[in-house]
Amino acid sequence: MNKCQGCGVLTDNDLCERCFRIKNYNEYKKVDITSEKFIDILKNISNNDLVILVVDLLNIPESFDDIKKYLKSNIILVLTKYDLIPFNNEPKIIEYFNRYELNTIATVVISSKKNYHLDYLYELIIQNKTSNKVYFIGYTNAGKSSLINKLIYNYTTSKSLITTSFMPNTTVDTISVLLNDFILIDTPGLINKYDIVNYLDFKSLKKLVCKRKIRPISYQIKGKQYINIDKFASLKIENNNIIIYMPENININRLYKKVNNNLYSVSLKIEKTCDLVIPGLGFIKIMKPGNITCNIISGVKIFCRDSII
Repeated sequence: MNKCQGCGVLTDNDLCERCFRIKNYNEYKKVDITSEKFIDILKNISNNDLVILVVDLLNIPESFDDIKKYLKSNIILVLTKYDLIPFNNEPKIIEYFNRYELNTIATVVISSKKNYHLDYLYELIIQNKTSNKVYFIGYTNAGKSSLINKLIYNYTTSKSLITTSFMPNTTVDTISVLLNDFILIDTPGLINKYDIVNYLDFKSLKKLVCKRKIRPISYQIKGKQYINIDKFASLKIENNNIIIYMPENININRLYKKVNNNLYSVSLKIEKTCDLVIPGLGFIKIMKPGNITCNIISGVKIFCRDSII
């Protein structure tokens, strides 16, 4: 048996049935993958192999402890989806990631869709690889497979591409692709069990797909008000200013009375300007100190971070 060229599972054909239906009919079958599989892959990466850590600028994790714990190789940090964020300040974005202490040898901001900085990334790979293997790792849906496909398209004549989808866990095992004189290895994404994508159906997940640059939504809150974020979340907030950064298909409304829903309630004390992050959904910049109540789908863990902008 061979490995599926799209997702890495064993199959008798070039593509497994699941990847064939994703590519041709946009039909998705959910596959459960555990974080243990990802950790086993990390443990088996040689110290001589170069690692490309891919991070979605729209979904920055709370920490990278799971990755730092097991990974000893040289890391190039790649920050993806730059074309979708509304704040274009590369030096500040790169500086922001210094707090995570990832010990990277280089950091590059890219857009696979716009081909932005891909030549620079390719040069960095050539200059820093010390073996013929280059691993692409990161959290699920960070854009690893899309980036590899663009590198294949740009720098080879190959027609074989990895399966991509907005659904989580599209890549289920390692996939090796020859790129000139070295091998690109795509890996299944590390799963954040607190990410909202784990709790949504296909129709709801489609709303989270961001195809255009995000247009921030600003509210000046006087007195007590409620911000309803589709069926995914709601905020109770008083006397504050907020800016919401979320995909355009998410329905966001300001209300003056409480919304009755079955969401889980979390109370937060905001002590300074920060980003309130809902993993997988986006973030809300909170401008002033104060108390906020967030109603969210049970299982999703929200957190506050220093503001990225």
